[in-house]
Amino acid sequence: MGSAYTPGLKVSPHTSINKLRRLPLKGFVLVKVGDSVTPDTIVARTELPGMLLSVKVADRLGVEPDETPGLMKVQIGDSIEKGDLIAETKGIFGRFFRTEVRSKTSGKVEFLSPATGNLGIREAPIPVERNAYIRGIISEVIPEEGVVVQCEGALIQGIFGVGGERLGEIAIAKSAPDNPLTAEDLDESHRGKIVIGGIKVTLEALRKALDVGIVGIVCGGVVDRDLMDFLAEALNSPGYDIGVAITGQEAIPFSLMLTEGFGSIQMAERTFNLFKSLEGQLASLNGATQIRAGV
Repeated sequence: MGSAYTPGLKVSPHTSINKLRRLPLKGFVLVKVGDSVTPDTIVARTELPGMLLSVKVADRLGVEPDETPGLMKVQIGDSIEKGDLIAETKGIFGRFFRTEVRSKTSGKVEFLSPATGNLGIREAPIPVERNAYIRGIISEVIPEEGVVVQCEGALIQGIFGVGGERLGEIAIAKSAPDNPLTAEDLDESHRGKIVIGGIKVTLEALRKALDVGIVGIVCGGVVDRDLMDFLAEALNSPGYDIGVAITGQEAIPFSLMLTEGFGSIQMAERTFNLFKSLEGQLASLNGATQIRAGV
């Protein structure tokens, strides 16, 4: 992947910011228009359906599928726990050589198929919450879906990011935007902070960030091979490759945002100076990339 730079990204010391916080499916909005929120305020909540597991009851009991309903110890709609008895043969004389099937998971019985003898168990729903992400005021509520949070603040857009959403204080690690961010520049004082670098971040610095406990890095660029090697190590996925159209779901403990592109590209003076003026301030960082078709 070669170096890349796209002009026109927004860098503003003061602007109106409107952040949409939407659930992946309908749920409950927990705030109202006019409420003040902080980045960690939960504004909406829902539940994703749990995984549906199929238990081959007839096969495990050694009976015909149409015999299964008469051997069930649970009914559709019952809640069961892992290890509960769900079916059992009658055995000889009603006592000996019984075969039983016990649940390998907790959940709710959803169906029983007389045609196949299979039982469906739906695992517990997965809670999903959306926080406000930024400090501000609720300007709009989308019923059952989410909210819009509005605030006044500085806004710096990057060209590429990985790692998703983070929150931390801004810390300047380099005195000038034309110096690379190296492992030697990072120490325990940067734990829990968003570190601002210069021309690029090195592979060793990415590794050091994991050890230190940094929550975010912002720099001009990165060598694409270094980033892929780091992600392969962090995700324990040899041969991992990055996509430049949709990122942000990587399961890594910190986020990386590039302000200029891939390669060794100096962070714009204006951007770097704005970061310097904001040192020590709390910042919301989103290491994610979403490029639409034609853009």
